Amino acid sequence: MSYLTGPQLPVEMRLSLRGKSASSELPECSNDLGGLSSPDAHHALAGDELAQVAVVDGRWNILVVNAAWKRAAEYVGQPALLQRGGNLARYFLDGPNLDRNGVEVMLRGIREIDAGTTSQFLGSFKAAADDCHFQISISVFETDNRRYATVSRINVTELVELRAQTLSLSASLMRAQANLIRAQEDERQRVAREFHDTAAQHLTGVNLGLARLLAVSNDPAAIAIAQEIGDLLSQFHRDLRGVTYVLHPPELRLCGLHNAVRALCEGLEQRSGLEILARIYGDDRRRGTAVEAAMFRFVQEALANIHRHAHATQVRVRLESRADILLVVVKDDGIGLPEGWSDRPAPGVGMAAMANRVAELGGKFMIRSRPLAGGTVVAAAIPRDGAGQTFLPVKDFAAA
Repeated sequence: MSYLTGPQLPVEMRLSLRGKSASSELPECSNDLGGLSSPDAHHALAGDELAQVAVVDGRWNILVVNAAWKRAAEYVGQPALLQRGGNLARYFLDGPNLDRNGVEVMLRGIREIDAGTTSQFLGSFKAAADDCHFQISISVFETDNRRYATVSRINVTELVELRAQTLSLSASLMRAQANLIRAQEDERQRVAREFHDTAAQHLTGVNLGLARLLAVSNDPAAIAIAQEIGDLLSQFHRDLRGVTYVLHPPELRLCGLHNAVRALCEGLEQRSGLEILARIYGDDRRRGTAVEAAMFRFVQEALANIHRHAHATQVRVRLESRADILLVVVKDDGIGLPEGWSDRPAPGVGMAAMANRVAELGGKFMIRSRPLAGGTVVAAAIPRDGAGQTFLPVKDFAAA
């Protein structure tokens, strides 16, 4: 059943009748076009230079065709087939000089319309001769209780090229952002190494000096001061080790994202008394990418916020490593977000850094209160293509 005229023969059978003029196949009503044959309507189509447009009846006989399509027919040497009374389907079937890619798409649209499977067809093709891109549109409409269709063919080469340029620029931007993340991680590793090699060594030397002072001093006041200084230095040494861990956690470098997140959760559970359940899915196939570093920092900051502010007792961490994306969801049963909180993080280092790091890699960040279950849920999704380069040197990959 055709959307245009009801039951019809397949288009190839109807157009295989040789010796008949195109106008002889026009239905009786085709000479009475109503509003479609008005001078204004014809002038509007004829003046359209942006697209090749035709209006056809239920048998694909041409009622109106604009100047742009007429010029295209003249260019391929078949202007007579694309006149009022000609048949658009036959034009594409019989045109030896027409681009075969375009013919295939147009005839597919005609078949779908004739089969009644759709009243709107949209297709595209790339011309074999000049690599131009075209879009074909067929839309059925009804007027004066008669059904017709508008057929258009638009050159969308510039749009396709612009889209390709946009994709290329986006890819370049993502690579630049990945390089930035890699540079940040390199700097973190350098600073952590400097702390370990210099500050930590100096602290060890100070502790040794205090030990000698305690060994030779008999003054109870001096001994008490030395012991107090020693306790402060020991605490500072522990804090310094924590800072170097945060700057560049060894688990991520040596063990990959999955084991690093698992170790992070287990370590915080032991230190804080929080009940942390980590569920990790997928294959840990890539190690040392900026995406993995960003995701680890995300989990790290989310857990730190829960420990400091949420007054929670239970935390659930879900990490999914999919082929094209990394997804993390962190939930807690704490006090939730302050009243009036929005998705946009308030000024501050932790939350803003989480959101910015995810956004820099083309990912999505979300934070919500859980009104029914209580607590807060924080989630991030980062495409793996957001960082195709590693921040770890080759020797670290060999050790991983």
